[in-house]
Amino acid sequence: MRKIPVILSPLAVFLLGVQGAMAQIEALPPPEIQAAPLPAPEPPPILPAQQETIRQLIETEIQESRDISDRIHDEVNDTFGWTIGLVNLLIAVLIAIPVGTGFVFWWLRQSVIDRLVSDLKRQFQEETEVMVKQQLEAAVAQKLQAQIAAFEQEITQLRQEFEQRLDYLYRDAENDKTHIVRELEQLLSAVGQDERVPAPIGRRLQELTDQLETLKSEQSGVDFSAHDYLKEGDAFYYGRRYEDAISSYRSALQLDADLVEAWLSLAKALRQSGQYSDAIMANEEAIRRQPENPWGWFGKGYALLGLRQYDAALQSYEAAIQAEPNHSTFWKHKGYALIKLNRYGEALDHLDKALRINPDSAETYYWKAACYAAQNQPEMAIDHLQEALRRRSDLGKRLRTDPDFGTLQRLEGFQQLLLAHV
Repeated sequence: MRKIPVILSPLAVFLLGVQGAMAQIEALPPPEIQAAPLPAPEPPPILPAQQETIRQLIETEIQESRDISDRIHDEVNDTFGWTIGLVNLLIAVLIAIPVGTGFVFWWLRQSVIDRLVSDLKRQFQEETEVMVKQQLEAAVAQKLQAQIAAFEQEITQLRQEFEQRLDYLYRDAENDKTHIVRELEQLLSAVGQDERVPAPIGRRLQELTDQLETLKSEQSGVDFSAHDYLKEGDAFYYGRRYEDAISSYRSALQLDADLVEAWLSLAKALRQSGQYSDAIMANEEAIRRQPENPWGWFGKGYALLGLRQYDAALQSYEAAIQAEPNHSTFWKHKGYALIKLNRYGEALDHLDKALRINPDSAETYYWKAACYAAQNQPEMAIDHLQEALRRRSDLGKRLRTDPDFGTLQRLEGFQQLLLAHV
């Protein structure tokens, strides 16, 4: 801004000089034309030819004066024309510069204003969007939190109600299970050692085991103890559902591997299903845990008898007798093993010992009859069969297909005995 006066000062001086020169040119007087001496008064009259000459001279002078003026004007134009053009250009430039500068400044100002307006609009729009978004998010979050709180409260209430109902159902199921197991125990205690189950008890056992199965399938939260599975297995066993009994006994042992009663019951079910080797192993598990328990030895002897290993069976029966000498079942079964070994005298002694302990044992009379039949004593055999059938008439069905009495099939007394116990 400080350089502008420095430039304009010489320019102004130059312009003033040019203006002064132009003024001087304009002030120069036109060239003087010397007039010819006038004739004396009353000159003689000018002839037409002379007038023409004078007119021509005047015109010549005038023309020369004009030519001189044109030459002067041309000289001035030649001398100062470029200066005047430059001055005009400078004047145009000086006029154009402020106008252009103003236009540029106006354009820049307008651009800045437009840019500021655009930025302000964008910023305002962005801030407005952010503010609206924040407000919407806050409103949505508040509403969502309220819904979540209400939902959680509802879920908590439903959970409490569900847990209460589940607890009631669980308690009801537990009570049902306890009642069923207790009734099973009472019914099973009425079954004798001969494992005969009266029809009413058998039907009730079937109903109770079905109820237990329903509880297990519908109420998975009901806890069954090893004792529960044991009693369920016993009910299956006396209902002759040996595979189901095996499954229940194994479930009991999974909960309590040292439950000797479950090992013994499992061995019985395995023996009844013809799995003699597995029955022997189950009895050995019981013996390993309670070697003084006679039923482990007895069960092992019974399974060995099924495998026709009579000598090994005798040893197991003898171990059972040593552990409990006053139990007729051990003497009875050892006597039968002796029959299979054709040791009839020893067999009869053991069977008599069993009868002394339990005179009402129908099966002991039955096996004594088999011993007499093996010795070809049909009368003694038929007499003991009558004693056996008098105590247990259901043995008649077994008698019809028992190979131990094959030698008696053709005897009239034997046929009459069968007819009497159809």
